[in-house]
Amino acid sequence: MQEHRLLNLPESRQTELRRQFPWLKAVVYDEERPSNLKVLSLTVFDHWLSRDEACELLEGVSPEEQEARDARHANFCALVATETPVLSFAFRRRAHDRTVFREFKSREALVKYFTPYAASTLGHRQFHVVLPELGCAFFESWDDTHHFFFTDPIATNPIQGWAQQCGLFLLTHG
Repeated sequence: MQEHRLLNLPESRQTELRRQFPWLKAVVYDEERPSNLKVLSLTVFDHWLSRDEACELLEGVSPEEQEARDARHANFCALVATETPVLSFAFRRRAHDRTVFREFKSREALVKYFTPYAASTLGHRQFHVVLPELGCAFFESWDDTHHFFFTDPIATNPIQGWAQQCGLFLLTHG
């Protein structure tokens, strides 16, 4: 039997968070996103890679280099988790139209999930969380790049500082 790692938030808080993140489903299911939704990518690279660079830098990476890249992202996640609340979320009902926000029952449960390549602890391929105090969602990706989604640019201030501390870069989307 799988231990319970998450607790649903009280209904009043659920309602607040649903109002704060009405666009989550659009991001998760790659639907049309609101025009005011911004994306910021966190990466080990200081620029968007060209096709040739991507082939060179993403394929055949040595285990040591991949470990170093993963460590930077893991350090970033650990720093975020100490600086601001991190919540999990899931979609319920047949149409996946009801977002349920959950807090991690323990620091250990949070770390087990909110680390690159560790989301399988909750049955996910990659982590996806919300950072309510910053008004953003943060999604793990596969190519040494993770993504923040937000509507208020104020979210970028602390994220920029954390990225610099961990040797990572933020890239904006056109």
